[in-house]
Amino acid sequence: MDRRQNLYGDIFEQVGGKSDSNNSQSTINQKKTTSYTPSDMSPEDKRSLSKLFEVNRLLKKELDETKRELEKTKQLLVKEKSKK
Repeated sequence: MDRRQNLYGDIFEQVGGKSDSNNSQSTINQKKTTSYTPSDMSPEDKRSLSKLFEVNRLLKKELDETKRELEKTKQLLVKEKSKK
């Protein structure tokens, strides 16, 4: 018999904790927070940080769009060069 199987047993077997047979999601997943802000931050700092994150998301989105456009342009250039 495989040694790892003897050491760890069945990996799909629930050994402890509360079973989730009644709920499809655990209560931890239902209460999951999407962000974290320390309680010692001032409201002004929280707003500034929130604005920074929003701008960062927009910049990342713009960068991804620019990269896609660049890739398309490169592919067009390769096609045009191959035609000549």
